[in-house]
Amino acid sequence: SVAIKSRRSQALLAMLVLAPRHKVSRDRLAATLWPDRLPEQSRASLRQELSSLRKALKGGGPLLMADATTVELSPDAVASGFGAPTDGDFLEGLDIRSEPFDDWRRQAGAELRNTPTAPLDDTRTEPEDFFSNPSVLVAAFTPASSADDDTAFATGLTVDLRTALAMWRWFPVIGPEAVGWKNDQTGDLRALATSVSASYAIAGLVRRVGERIRVTASLTDVETGHLIWSDSFDGHMEDLFDMQEAISRAVVARVAPEIGHAEASRVVRKAPGNMGAWQLLAQVDELNRNGGEGYGTPESNHAMVPLIEEAISLEPDNARAWSLRARYNFRSGMQGWTEDRDGALQKSLEYSARAVQLAATDWEAQAYRALALVFVAQDFEPGRYHAYEAVRLNPSAPAARHAIGCALEWMGDTKTALRHLYRVFDLDPNFSNRSAVLGDITTCELFEGNIDKAAEAARKIRSIAPNYCRGLQRVAVTLAHAGDLDGAKEALARVYDIQPDFDAPYVRSTYPFANPDHIDIFIEGLERAGWSG
Repeated sequence: SVAIKSRRSQALLAMLVLAPRHKVSRDRLAATLWPDRLPEQSRASLRQELSSLRKALKGGGPLLMADATTVELSPDAVASGFGAPTDGDFLEGLDIRSEPFDDWRRQAGAELRNTPTAPLDDTRTEPEDFFSNPSVLVAAFTPASSADDDTAFATGLTVDLRTALAMWRWFPVIGPEAVGWKNDQTGDLRALATSVSASYAIAGLVRRVGERIRVTASLTDVETGHLIWSDSFDGHMEDLFDMQEAISRAVVARVAPEIGHAEASRVVRKAPGNMGAWQLLAQVDELNRNGGEGYGTPESNHAMVPLIEEAISLEPDNARAWSLRARYNFRSGMQGWTEDRDGALQKSLEYSARAVQLAATDWEAQAYRALALVFVAQDFEPGRYHAYEAVRLNPSAPAARHAIGCALEWMGDTKTALRHLYRVFDLDPNFSNRSAVLGDITTCELFEGNIDKAAEAARKIRSIAPNYCRGLQRVAVTLAHAGDLDGAKEALARVYDIQPDFDAPYVRSTYPFANPDHIDIFIEGLERAGWSG
């Protein structure tokens, strides 16, 4: 046995032992173990730690190997039978004052036990001052060509850049949906940013010729109009994710100088190996964005299926593709778009589990896993865990906020649910599924006893999404409790037009309230509106 005294060496060894093939990139090790240092400093610290560790492990052949990009531990150095911790927290007592390492340790411990850990509390999920930090608007990147492929490429790049920025988790990121997908060529960039109270705005231009691409990005100070930074990134399609990370790093360094150099630590994302799959999923995003209120039309959702299936055939381990497949089946079962509702919902449970298994750090996978567990399995505590994970991984994603709000609504924690649901509109006033968020707000406010607020949200649903069936069900319930029986009956009549089989089994199976008082309030509202069950 070898005594390793350095805490960071112990942490480094733990990461190598549990990594696939016991190999981890230098960049990830440096960013995880020294998040408070500049990249050059963290890499230098890693070199020093590796040198000390090699001396401690000397003898018996090379046990620790490293090249310019990766560090690898020989399988001979790993004791057979290494398994899950049985008591206490995984690596309890190994404190190196690194939040990225704490995140890794927590996830690794959960995976070893093969059970979800306790949910994070809100102070960990969302720092108290998160929304007081300066926010940044990511405007839609402009394609140099109007060809459909180029438009989808620019849209996908915008979405991925927004996600990469949000995963830094130090300031709110407002997506292009909030300003109607306008860009600096179709609107005044400063006016667009001001309309969503953003302090900074990112704009860009994408040029693609065959497999070669050039992305030009710029950062503008909204208040002064000064161009803070601009740069161009050239490469091939296969380099897209490296370019995206370079853009993200440069932007973060300008947006939050007051937090020192902490932004140098990055959240590692696993880039899909096949750009064809990535482009297919970008087209799915485009269909979702333009599909309409209340999760879109059945036609727009059905059109996503062949694109998702082709992406999976090209890249079977693409976690995001499995997440979107889970989302489609969840919507199809909940909205009544299929005759086999139970089968569709069970598939959402299966596909979301696959997505989380492939990438536990993918916030979308965590979000749809949460919804499937809550609605389909009615397994509330694991659902709560995955919902909190989605927000922890990406607190600027409106869909993550919606997922946790929706999950907490069914668990009876309506006060906390409302806080997250209203955050959706702070991040994106024009959120594509805003009518679904309003539906959750309606019932949460109703259960909190805020009838006027509940009725206000219900009337907004009726105005913006007259064909959103589950929203109209909440409208009928809420307006009935508010005393507007004519409005309630009108909403219920529209529900029957869209969903003739709206009956008691459907209500009890797809409205999984953990609090029996809540389901009683819901059914009472329907009965006042004229529902016979």
